[in-house]
Amino acid sequence: MRFRVLAAFLAVLAGPISSARGTHALAAVTVPDGPAYVPVRKFDPKRDAAADIQAAIAEARRTGKRIILDVGGDWCEWCHVLDRFFEKNPEVVNLRDKNFITVAVFYSHENKNEKVLGHYPKVEGIPHFFVLEKDGTLLHSQGMVKLETGGEPDPEKMKDFLLKWSVAHMESAGKAN
Repeated sequence: MRFRVLAAFLAVLAGPISSARGTHALAAVTVPDGPAYVPVRKFDPKRDAAADIQAAIAEARRTGKRIILDVGGDWCEWCHVLDRFFEKNPEVVNLRDKNFITVAVFYSHENKNEKVLGHYPKVEGIPHFFVLEKDGTLLHSQGMVKLETGGEPDPEKMKDFLLKWSVAHMESAGKAN
């Protein structure tokens, strides 16, 4: 019995498994503190936004990042414009992902997610960002209008926004005072 347990343990430690179709990594990923965090990037009216935010807070505390609640919906053309903007601007995505845990929170006339979004300032337009501290405290409310130029998301304005609200920037600003 001990041999089987040891053999199974060693097989797991061995890493990738070879097969006739090539090398495959093990499907299960374990993290010492529990399951790996799975980012919420798609707007889904059926998701539990409160649970998604709590999971993001736990991940933000673990990683030292802040949180961006990206409020929008699959019905929103501007949200699709923003998606295309991120696809075309990987440096902005890298900056965002390096500094923030991003959570897509669905919003529509039928489902305003009031139970969750009622804790924050009124959403004036979609898409909308809320920047949260790693403990979930609101730091900033940001509409997209100020992050665009000529009706399109502006890469420099978006970078400035992300840098301004990143932990590293806020810590350096605090040291300057």
